[in-house]
Amino acid sequence: MEKFLNITVCLIFFVIVTFFYEDGFSKLYSEISTTFEYQKSPSTWAHDALYIVDTPGCKIPNYDAFDLSIRKKIRPGQFETCDNNLSFVKLKRTCLEVDWRKVNISQYKDSFSHCRVHTIFRPRSGTTHGYFKYINETILTKKPLCLTSEMVRVQCLDKKNATIYTDFLWIYQRNEKIESQSEERLKTRKNNPNITETLSVLLLGVDSTSRLNSQRFLIKSRQALIQNLKTIEFKGHNIVGMDTFTNMVPMLVGKSIFELKKDGDFAKTPMDGFDFIWKDFEKNGYRTLYAEDAAWIALFDYFKPGFKTFPTHFFNRPWSVAWGAANQRCMNGRSEPHAIMEYLTKFVDEYKSKPYFAFTFLTSLTHDNLELAAELDEVVYKFFHDAYNSNAFNNTIVFFFSDHGLRYGAIRSSDIGSYEVQSPVMFIAFPKWFSEKYPTIMKNLKSNTRKLTTVYDVHETLRNILNFSGHVIEYSSPERGESLFSDVSNTRNCSDVGVPDSMCTCSMYRKVVNFSPIVSKHNLSLTIVNKINKLLKGHMTLCETLSLYKTVSVYSANSTIKLHSYRIRIQTTPGKALFEAPVFYDSSRKKYQVGQILRINKYGDQSKCVKNYILRNYCFCKKQ
Repeated sequence: MEKFLNITVCLIFFVIVTFFYEDGFSKLYSEISTTFEYQKSPSTWAHDALYIVDTPGCKIPNYDAFDLSIRKKIRPGQFETCDNNLSFVKLKRTCLEVDWRKVNISQYKDSFSHCRVHTIFRPRSGTTHGYFKYINETILTKKPLCLTSEMVRVQCLDKKNATIYTDFLWIYQRNEKIESQSEERLKTRKNNPNITETLSVLLLGVDSTSRLNSQRFLIKSRQALIQNLKTIEFKGHNIVGMDTFTNMVPMLVGKSIFELKKDGDFAKTPMDGFDFIWKDFEKNGYRTLYAEDAAWIALFDYFKPGFKTFPTHFFNRPWSVAWGAANQRCMNGRSEPHAIMEYLTKFVDEYKSKPYFAFTFLTSLTHDNLELAAELDEVVYKFFHDAYNSNAFNNTIVFFFSDHGLRYGAIRSSDIGSYEVQSPVMFIAFPKWFSEKYPTIMKNLKSNTRKLTTVYDVHETLRNILNFSGHVIEYSSPERGESLFSDVSNTRNCSDVGVPDSMCTCSMYRKVVNFSPIVSKHNLSLTIVNKINKLLKGHMTLCETLSLYKTVSVYSANSTIKLHSYRIRIQTTPGKALFEAPVFYDSSRKKYQVGQILRINKYGDQSKCVKNYILRNYCFCKKQ
């Protein structure tokens, strides 16, 4: 008995010591609702290698999403819930009616007067990207009101004519002209003997979500994909640009922004004339959809003029602009991302037996916040769950992805954070019949999960789906973009695939503890500051000349005798901006070259005096 008690005491002591050694992190696990699976299924995240990509062309370290170096910086998931008590109007297919039960149990039961409906109108062509107006006011009485408009605003008023309820609805409406045109084009496609499958494509993107952060907060969404569909996760997926625009253009057009326009300045260039891949799908009889939230920072509209003509058959921008103008986060108990995913759920169900190409990108929840990925998880999970249960994905290839990791914040300043910003989440999910019918393609996809991949490969994969013949494309030499249905070359490095060195996860940099001699001898930090000021040269009447405040850190890569490569993080003044850039020093020629400079903390309103969205990363306005 005494021996048993001694063993028990020792075990209790061990547990207590372990708890404090781990800084009580197990408690935090239980508080983060979306990361509980990390405890329950540790094998899910088990690391089986030092490198997650280990090829002749690229080695990427196998980082842990919950590494000890960042555990204290991981906070519980956040939820910005919406009040659902004021849902005074309900939608049944395309018809609206007042929910009198909710009216009668609300604080407005005695003062409630009536509801009215306005169409949110924008012509399909010939207007600016921010244009909309409210037309065709209709009073909603006790009878259901069936609509023909796709986008409407609903308001309810009290007896003093004060607005007590507002909602914005995006309603699927069958368009016979679109259906007829699509069916005619589909007939032509079916007569092409070289095309053997017509698969729908869904591109669902979320802002600023790294692969590792998806493991922390998108647990339910990941499970819904992996358990219900034949899903492939690309662990070596790398960004090619520092923001959404520079990563999504290559995905959707197959070119960099500088290949579209030499100066990369789209401030006065409408997007209508570029060859987006949805145009080719539309020519092949596909119904096309483009949907985004957060209209003010939308992909093709932030400091850019967007589209003058609707780019796709179904396009939600007028509705999104109207939602933003109302300055309300919640409408009818849901946020804008929730409302978009409600529409998308109906859309994929409506066209589950007809081909479509849908591009949806959700920004508002995760653009500036790691932890709101927990709320995003609920939104995306519900969509995947409902679509799967309605058999909506039986003929659809689903791409679930992000543009990049979070560019700012506590984790970003760590070694793992530097990796995360360059390593966005990328899943491709297939119907189960596809994996059985095309085993070679599935074998190649699995092989590619541990190779260096980018959005250029995704673009080529989309082209492969569009012109699907069942045959695997063979590449004689490494190319910038290779279809992921093929066995992607394992000799590719970042320069081969269009990734700047400053964004390359293959770069094997090691931290230099005592960096003062290196920095002072070669003036490496000042070289970065000088390049920033050179970039701002044409805007010096608006922007301050920056000076070096301090060198924060220096990392050194494997170098030759003559060529030395560093990754340097600096802080400048005024403004205390943090920048990170690679610097290459050729000791034989005594010359420096600075790679692309990344801003790694928020600039807020510091740069509001410049309209160039790239220079906003660098400018500190003289007038604050």
